[in-house]
This record gives sequence, C-alpha cells and structure tokens, in this order.
Amino acid sequence: MTARPWLLDVCCCQGGASAGYAAAGFEVTGVDNTPQPRYPFRFVLADALDYLRELIRTGEIRQYAAVAGSPPCQAHTRAWKIRSREHPDLIDSMRSLMIASGLPWVIENVPGAPLRSPIVLCGAMFGLHTYRHRLFESNIRLTAPDHPPHTAATVKMGRPIAEGDWYHAVGNFSNVPYVRRDMGAPWMNRDGLRESIPPVYAQHIGQQLRRHLAAQRWPLLQRTAS
Repeated sequence: MTARPWLLDVCCCQGGASAGYAAAGFEVTGVDNTPQPRYPFRFVLADALDYLRELIRTGEIRQYAAVAGSPPCQAHTRAWKIRSREHPDLIDSMRSLMIASGLPWVIENVPGAPLRSPIVLCGAMFGLHTYRHRLFESNIRLTAPDHPPHTAATVKMGRPIAEGDWYHAVGNFSNVPYVRRDMGAPWMNRDGLRESIPPVYAQHIGQQLRRHLAAQRWPLLQRTAS
C-alpha cells in the first residue's frame, strides 16, 4: 500500500486545517504553543516558528512532504484592532521559514492579512452555512471554486442560531452542536470553532498539494513518530 505523505501543520490550534489535510490524504503532525487536548492527530507542544526553524537547521524537515501554517490572525481582524493593536504578526517570519524549508507550503489567514497573491475560500463554495472568508498563499499554484453570491441573510451576532441558519461563529455564539456539524468539526468546543477554518477548506488545498507532489514525483515518505 502506498504510504501517505506527512504534512507539518504549525499553529494548528484544535485542528480544523489538520483535519482537512488528513482528508486529502496526508498524515499530519500539528504544532502549537498551547496544549490542545482536543487535537485529533500527532501533536507537538512548542513554539511553532522555533520548532520549524530547528527542523530546518537539522535537516529533519525533509521527513515531511509539505508544511502549512495558520499564524495568529488578531493583528488583521477588525474586531481585535478596535480592542488593541498589541498582537503578534508572524506572517513574514513564517513565510521566510517556509521558503527556507524547500517544501511546498501554504499559509492561511483572514482577509486583510498581508498575504501575497492569495486565493479566497468561502463556506458558500462548499455548501456550508457560513461565509467565513479565508486567504491562502502558497509557493504552488492554487485555484478556488466559483464564488457564489452572498444572498443568504446571516444571523446577527449575539442572536440565537437555529438549525439551518447562516451564522457567524464568533464571540459566545449559540447552538454549538449545529455549528460543529455544519463546519465538519465535531471534536471542537466553542473556542476551537471560533478560531478554526472549516476542514473542507484545507481538504481543497490539500488535494492540490497532493496533485503537485504526484506531478513532481515526490517520494511518499513514511516516518516514525518520535
């Protein structure tokens, strides 16, 4: 049986992106600087950039076929800018390390983040009931599905969310079970859902990574978790 290639997901939180990459055919290791007991894959507790930097320094990064990351987005969201401007912006540092890795890579963040020539993914592209736009930058060519018009009315923040509603999963939102099902993240709590991308976004990106690796005849490496 053909081995599944390994992908390193840094700043993984509760694993929304990781689950999508796994669905696309990757084995995934997640890295985050806070414990993530709900994370469903192999997990390393570490500063994401320090860990990535050390893998590059030692050459151990070559155990992986690709690397992805979702650096903190608060510095680029309107709500957090209103509250405070004291938030880390790790995008440039992460990009530099990913380039140094020599691997195919992807960075995800919110609209307004300084990503270079990103594609935009939206929940409406995948039949979800949330728009939740996210940007994806990569060193491989990425494509997005057609972007449907936003015609559905979304429940206002702070109002109860009912089954079938279009919603914003932000703040202390209601009906967590429905949002879990709609986003495809049944293992997450409210905090995780607020921070996560829907796994289907990363599945879409991961399928393109897999096609790129196949075209490049990338060796599908098996590795032993250490």
